[in-house]
Amino acid sequence: MKVFRSPNNPIIKPEDIKPSRDDFEVIGVFNAGVTRFNDEVVLLLRVAERPINKHPDIVLTAIYDISKGQLIIKEFSKGDPENDFSDPRLIITPKGTYLTSISHLRLARSKDGIGFE
Repeated sequence: MKVFRSPNNPIIKPEDIKPSRDDFEVIGVFNAGVTRFNDEVVLLLRVAERPINKHPDIVLTAIYDISKGQLIIKEFSKGDPENDFSDPRLIITPKGTYLTSISHLRLARSKDGIGFE
């Protein structure tokens, strides 16, 4: 089997993916794997999302609350000297380290290997 890189890369971009929630934005799509199944090309994608932030003085993160069985949004003040925001992927606080985005897997299917649903 001949393998080639599509000249149309990236095939799927963040703006092509609908966020999992209305208050989230997709910030990355990673083409983690591809296979041909029957008459389709199937992509396994890792989708990175974060809460939409409209306030320049805070950083938001999504945390899964086990007791509630859902994601909650937590705010961290950029003005708090105990919070470390030097790495944009992390929020480091005295109580712990938080990721600024969440990721999950999705499947995308295509008949021609270019246009995916």
